[in-house]
Amino acid sequence: MTAHEAPFLQPVKRRWLPAEMTTAPTLPDIVDAIPIEPRYALLLNPFYRKDPSASFGKHVLTPSLALTSFAATTPDHWQIRYWDENLLDGPPPLNPIPQVVGITVHLTFATRAYELADWYRSRGAKVILGGLHVLSCPEECAPHADSLALGDGVQLWPRILNDIERGCLQSRYAATYENDYSDDPPPRRSILPRHSFLTTTSLIATRGCHNRCGFCYLATEGLRMPYRMRDPKLVAEEFEADKQSYAVFIDNNLGSRRDYLRALCQALRPLNKIWSAAVSIDATDDPGLIREMATAGCSGVFVGFESLSDDNLADARKKTPKTSDYARRVRLLHDHGIQVNGSFVLGFDHDRKPFLLAPRNGLKRTASNARPFTSSHRTQPHPCSGKWKPKDVCCTVIGVCTIPPTPFSGPGT
Repeated sequence: MTAHEAPFLQPVKRRWLPAEMTTAPTLPDIVDAIPIEPRYALLLNPFYRKDPSASFGKHVLTPSLALTSFAATTPDHWQIRYWDENLLDGPPPLNPIPQVVGITVHLTFATRAYELADWYRSRGAKVILGGLHVLSCPEECAPHADSLALGDGVQLWPRILNDIERGCLQSRYAATYENDYSDDPPPRRSILPRHSFLTTTSLIATRGCHNRCGFCYLATEGLRMPYRMRDPKLVAEEFEADKQSYAVFIDNNLGSRRDYLRALCQALRPLNKIWSAAVSIDATDDPGLIREMATAGCSGVFVGFESLSDDNLADARKKTPKTSDYARRVRLLHDHGIQVNGSFVLGFDHDRKPFLLAPRNGLKRTASNARPFTSSHRTQPHPCSGKWKPKDVCCTVIGVCTIPPTPFSGPGT
């Protein structure tokens, strides 16, 4: 074993975690009736257990863009409140009981979402469940909800509230993702506890991806999400209006259309702010685009490398360059001062025991002189489809954060 291999082969010590980060707050068993507040809607992001070996700080990076987008479509005569259990402020609001509780559900925290839903329903609230897990497993979710929102919740939320006021709530509402994306209102960030997040500016400029990788939620059966783009000028105006110096784009793949990404960079550059986004590594096919990203303020990218085996990537239907070219492409990003947060999936059909160290060994080639962060989880079938999917519907199972050794000169240069 050589000296530079040692950090990758040493066992990781068990990290201490406070109980508040591993156990959801207790929901009280209230005997006395609590009044229900009419036209009061509570938007809930459920608790999930924190893992110091995974994306540990993700819960305080940015708020839920889905919930703040729903808030933006809430009628003015409704009171709206946002509550994220992961901010460790205790149990969600209990008195008065909201007339409506909207809960986003992902596989990671589905059990907790059901606990919250059952608790509020037992006290008279109307509970609406939405999110990726509801779209994938509606039959599992239905017993815990008064209504399910399947698809684009921005379109559905005002319809649901209107039907509740009229006393004709339906058990299911469905919407496609084929509307004009520029028609969506900007998120309502005024309801957020701004001090609780690294930034409240979570942005989305595009929807969809040119890939349909077998492990991604975009490959969910029945989900059709055509690629949609917002006017770059509107995105820049939204970034500027939130008065934050840093933004996170939560797009599936901001680089799917390089002509659009170039136009977006041109709109963002005058702001002199920094941002990060998920892109596929083939964005580096165009070095000029990487420079435009850097001069527009891009300080980091999340890249789904997924595997160092070309056979695994072919099986996953991922359109990507050869793995032997990863190192050169990462160096290109580093040369422009862009941090690379890479992800790998363990458990593909071509993975064997010797290969399980390959992402770590490959990291030395792909990110030399970088400081790595790694974590691993196993893959498993998705509980509702029975098809092979990672543990989470949109899952990163090894994270590698690579810091460029030489900083670029930054935005505006």
